[in-house]
Amino acid sequence: MRTTRLIWPGLLVLLGAPALAEDFTVLTGLDYSQGKYGTPTTSETWYVPVIAKYETGPMIYKLTIPYLRITNPSVGPDGEPLAGDCGSVESGVGDTVASAGFALLDGRRGNGLMVDLVGKIKLPTADENNCLGTGKTDYSAQIDLAQAFGAISGFATLGWKKFGDPADTDLRDPIFASLGLVTRLAPATSVGAVYDWRQKVTANGDEIQEFTLFLSQRLSPSWKVQLYALKGFSDASPDSGGGLLLSHSF
Repeated sequence: MRTTRLIWPGLLVLLGAPALAEDFTVLTGLDYSQGKYGTPTTSETWYVPVIAKYETGPMIYKLTIPYLRITNPSVGPDGEPLAGDCGSVESGVGDTVASAGFALLDGRRGNGLMVDLVGKIKLPTADENNCLGTGKTDYSAQIDLAQAFGAISGFATLGWKKFGDPADTDLRDPIFASLGLVTRLAPATSVGAVYDWRQKVTANGDEIQEFTLFLSQRLSPSWKVQLYALKGFSDASPDSGGGLLLSHSF
C-alpha cells in the first residue's frame, strides 16, 4: 500500500503534535518496489509523488499527485490488480489522491491519546490503457490513533476502501489496517516499524501483508527526511522495496 507507507499519519503526529494553527508542508520523494505478484515475471514500480499538506485548526488537507514508471505492470500503486494489454514499460502521471482529516483528539490533554478521522478520494488521472491505474474513482475512510507509552509510542490505522470497478471486473471493498511503533534515538532522530494488512480485493487474490522499517531525521526546524525499507509476505504485496520522503514546512 504505497500511498500508506509514504507518510503514516500516526508517525507525523507522534514526531510533532498538532499545533492547531495554520501550517503548509510540501513533500516529495522516491518509492521503489519489485515483486512477481503471483506471475512468472518480476514487476518493478518507481513512484515519485508531489504532496501538498495544509493544516488549519483541527483540519488537515492533503493532495498527492504522483509520477509512475512500471516495468511489466501487474498491480497498481495501491496494490489493485491492473487489466489491459500493456507494454513491458509504462510511465506517466498516476492517480491523484485528495484527503481531509479531522483531529478528534489532539493528544495535548489527559493521557495524550491522538485520534484523527480521515476521508480520501482517488481521482482517475492515470491512463488505464497504459496500466497506470484502474480508470475509476475510489473512496476510503479511516481512523488513525497514536499513544505514547514512555519512551516508545504506538500508532494504528483502521479503515475501509470502496473500489471503483473497471469493465468486466468486480473488485471487493476491503478493510485495511496498520500497526506500528516508533521511538526517539535523539531529539531529531526517530526509528520505528509498521505492519500493513488489507483484505483481498478479488476472489482469487491475496491479502496485502507488508512489514516496514523506517528512520525519520529532522534536518532543521522546517526540513525533515524519512527513509524506509519494506518486505512483503503475499502475492498482493511487493517482494521488497524502499524509499525516501523529504518534507519542507512553511
